[in-house]
Amino acid sequence: MNVRYSRGAREDRGDRVERLDDYENVDPFTDHHVDVSTQDGGAHTPKHLPAVQRNPLRSAVVGPLLVAGCIILFKLYCSVSLENNRLQSRYEELQSSYNNLSYSFCQTQGRESQTQGDITEWERFRCSCYYKSTERKTWTESRRDCQERGADLVIINNKEEHEFVSKHGDSWIGLQSVTKSDWKDGWEWVDESVTQYRAWHQGVDVQPKDGTGLTAYIDLEGAWRHNKTGSKQWICERQIY
Repeated sequence: MNVRYSRGAREDRGDRVERLDDYENVDPFTDHHVDVSTQDGGAHTPKHLPAVQRNPLRSAVVGPLLVAGCIILFKLYCSVSLENNRLQSRYEELQSSYNNLSYSFCQTQGRESQTQGDITEWERFRCSCYYKSTERKTWTESRRDCQERGADLVIINNKEEHEFVSKHGDSWIGLQSVTKSDWKDGWEWVDESVTQYRAWHQGVDVQPKDGTGLTAYIDLEGAWRHNKTGSKQWICERQIY
């Protein structure tokens, strides 16, 4: 009897332990048992609720902060865009005023230096005014005419200026051959400068062997050539200071 009683007590205690485990594993929200064991039958681990359910206060704070940050960034973007548009508009106004003043300056200087009594039309390109003659003269006479207008024969320093001047083809430019004691025959602009930019016609001898007296002109195709004699139109250039 004692043995049967002890065995019955152990079985009764075992039943109570199993019922207690079942009670602990019941989901209080669903009244269903929660499987807390791993797939391999290992140790029991607690089941965590989603982050939103675990910390609702954090979500309630972060959401409005993100919205406020987006609003501030949008206002800053609008402010910068408006300022950029204002500066762009101001720049265009100043550029237009500069162009008008430069054009007026070229025309005024052309009329003041006019020696033939007619109205001379000057063109502005960057920081210089240009005049294309309608007459034909020698290189020396052409240069004298430019000097009487307060200018000189055009000096071409780069490709952009060359392309601008090329539309006035078959005209004298301010380049001439010279001979100096410290260097061999070469070419020099009317202001005694030597430029690295050249645009000679293919096949032209750029190192003339007959010394001084050669003068350069730009042909109808925009290439440079040289000659000792002849009459051509010419291009004057006056810098804007």
